[in-house]
Amino acid sequence: MKTKVRYIALFLFPSLIVIGVIYYMLGWTTIASTMNWVGMAPKWDFAGILNYKILFSSPRFWNALKNNILWLAFFVLPASIVGLVLAYSFELVPRFSKILRPIFLYPLVIAPIVTGTVWAWIFDPQMGIMNSISSIFDLHFGWIADPNMANYCLIIAGIWQNLGFALVLYLAAIGEIPREQVEAARVDGASYWSIFFFIVIPEIGHAMIIVLSLLTLYSLKVFDLVWVMTRGGPGYSTEVLPYLMYRLTFRQLMVGEGAAVSIIILALSMIVLIPLSKWIMQRWMS
Repeated sequence: MKTKVRYIALFLFPSLIVIGVIYYMLGWTTIASTMNWVGMAPKWDFAGILNYKILFSSPRFWNALKNNILWLAFFVLPASIVGLVLAYSFELVPRFSKILRPIFLYPLVIAPIVTGTVWAWIFDPQMGIMNSISSIFDLHFGWIADPNMANYCLIIAGIWQNLGFALVLYLAAIGEIPREQVEAARVDGASYWSIFFFIVIPEIGHAMIIVLSLLTLYSLKVFDLVWVMTRGGPGYSTEVLPYLMYRLTFRQLMVGEGAAVSIIILALSMIVLIPLSKWIMQRWMS
């Protein structure tokens, strides 16, 4: 028994170190968010909730929060739903799956910096492919140069890169569904869509939790695409909270305010993910 305990402790020790470092940094960031820290040199001048008051009175903060909510609304569900429909379609037609599956999986292995650069070219308002296509129909858009369209251009790029992630998990989950259930439903005359809604979806609740949770986290911490494609512009119309945190901390050297933004991002993640996970578990895994 003692030997087993030693082995368990041995294997757990590295993970406990990592967890300890994570919680230490979380505590350090929380303390830093209450400090009047300006400049890269540490300045432990306690300011209470002053940094949070400054952020909540800043239009730039509320714009960044609005953009994160926009990502939540137009990125998470579309990427999840399209990934699920594609996975089910590939399961129904395996012949096309072998051809089309790699097309959706390749973006997963492409660095976000490369993805952002490619899509910045595509949505370039003068020389981009989308501009050339729209010009054929005598339509002219600003794409990433238009404050009203830039966020949606970024979201399209994000969906393109992360669709393969949802597809892979849903394919694995659908593959675990007992064939007997599906075959019995077909014998009883159930249509493909009936099988999809009444057998497939209830059986893949565990995959939905993972996909929705990780896509939600991505939408709350998205940084690479914003930095590469728009740098938060035009103006600061496409800034999101992680990019605002970067700007405050490393460009304006307002470390206390940047730490406060990071704590707000953590709080938002918990507010969104905990009820979502609980609802999915009650709905599909009870």
